[in-house]
Amino acid sequence: MESSTLAQKLFGFSLHRHVRRQLRDHFIPHEGNAYRPHTLRHRTLFLYSALLILVKFAVITGPLLVPYGVAESAAITSENIISLTNQSRAEYNLPEFILSPQLSVAALNKAKDMMSKGYFAHFSPEGVSPWFWISSAGYAYHFAGENLAIRFNTAEGVNAAWLSSPAHRANILSKDFKEVGVAAVTDNFGSEGTATLVVQMFGSPAEVQNSPAEAKQANNPPPLQIAKKIIDKVTVENGSISPPSIAFPLNNSYVNKSRFKVMGRSESGVAVDMYLEGKLFGEAQISAERNFDFYSDEQKSLSDGIYALYARAKDENGESGPKSEIVNFTVDTQPPQVFEDKFSFLPDSVLPDVYQVAAAVSPDSVRTIVTVGADSAVLDKKGNDNWEGSVKLFNLGKSQSVPIEIFTQDIAGNETKKRVGWLNWGDVKGVFSSAQTPLPAQGGKFSIMGLVEIPNFDNFANNFYLYFVAFLTFSLMLMIGIKRHIQHPKTIAAASGVIMLAVLLFVI
Repeated sequence: MESSTLAQKLFGFSLHRHVRRQLRDHFIPHEGNAYRPHTLRHRTLFLYSALLILVKFAVITGPLLVPYGVAESAAITSENIISLTNQSRAEYNLPEFILSPQLSVAALNKAKDMMSKGYFAHFSPEGVSPWFWISSAGYAYHFAGENLAIRFNTAEGVNAAWLSSPAHRANILSKDFKEVGVAAVTDNFGSEGTATLVVQMFGSPAEVQNSPAEAKQANNPPPLQIAKKIIDKVTVENGSISPPSIAFPLNNSYVNKSRFKVMGRSESGVAVDMYLEGKLFGEAQISAERNFDFYSDEQKSLSDGIYALYARAKDENGESGPKSEIVNFTVDTQPPQVFEDKFSFLPDSVLPDVYQVAAAVSPDSVRTIVTVGADSAVLDKKGNDNWEGSVKLFNLGKSQSVPIEIFTQDIAGNETKKRVGWLNWGDVKGVFSSAQTPLPAQGGKFSIMGLVEIPNFDNFANNFYLYFVAFLTFSLMLMIGIKRHIQHPKTIAAASGVIMLAVLLFVI
């Protein structure tokens, strides 16, 4: 009684009676609303339709309508890419990369090669690895890596795409890399028209070790410079023929293709014979620039294993000169394995949203990354096939189910990505199985004038359509069921049409 009296004093009516009357007018057909609830009147249905279309329009065009700020509209240049990369590292308290002119040259040469041959991959169609371009630029490295991007309009788009990819993100946030070089080339890309290619090369220069033997090895110049010095000192034999040098494959390197291009240089002769395991492997003509290359046919495909290769230049009479330095390399075409039965994922006992990860992969793996939805972390090698580390979850929301995946790469560049389980909100199980739990659609964040932000807007929109269909169907069923002898066919048809519109917008 007291609450009713207070409501009458404040509003001039009984609040609970007013609410009940409004609900009745909006949902229950009766004489007072002409047996047409307010939620199903034509004007209201028109507003529903406009709202449904507006939400779908926001889903499709929202990201495009968000105005770019000064920090969100940088052109794709090497300077802007490096600046954004260093900003990303600063967010994780990592030192900035130092610009390396040699890595910049390597990145540019790799970009030109991809552009001229119309491929987009770390390894060329002939099997040439990224390390070839780095070594050819005279960069002696202890660690090296590469990121690639194509068909982006802004430097922010490139950087954001790399950060969303576990392998690319690991390169950007790696503690092993100290220097960087970037090239951005816009030209005709094969038959696909004009495109912008971005190549980002990472490196850590070879350092002098403490032991005398290691110091001697570290002080030696890279393989290409060694080969050049040997050529300068060799006494010319058989007339004017001098030994050639092999630029690819690199000595003590790995190749992940059974067919690849052998490349090199010869200061004399007209052709070069290449010998694999002491037997003639192929012949290549020497160009006017004194370079040669040879790409074997299918019949000369190599199986996995260790090989020794050398070359001899020959003159127009077929006379051969001395052989080049022997290049030892390994063909490895098999991707590394991930052993699911040895994978564990445990919540940290102290830190919130942090999980301790243990994974087992093939012994030849050189890098292993765990990803949990949009979050990832690089694992450390603890044994022959054991990798351990921790991952902090920044992007896991309530009522979400996200996949847990292991990405691993061997020294030859072969890669494996395997889903090892799922993480559900509030799940604290220690070991996750590979059970296939449905994964909800993920969407981006939607902002209205910078005041209201809706995370995972795609999810929000889809849920909105589902709830709306349930709401309008419930209202229509009430109208039809309560007053069966009094029906409004036009209202029923209009409401059914709006429900069909919501279903259609949900599907597309």
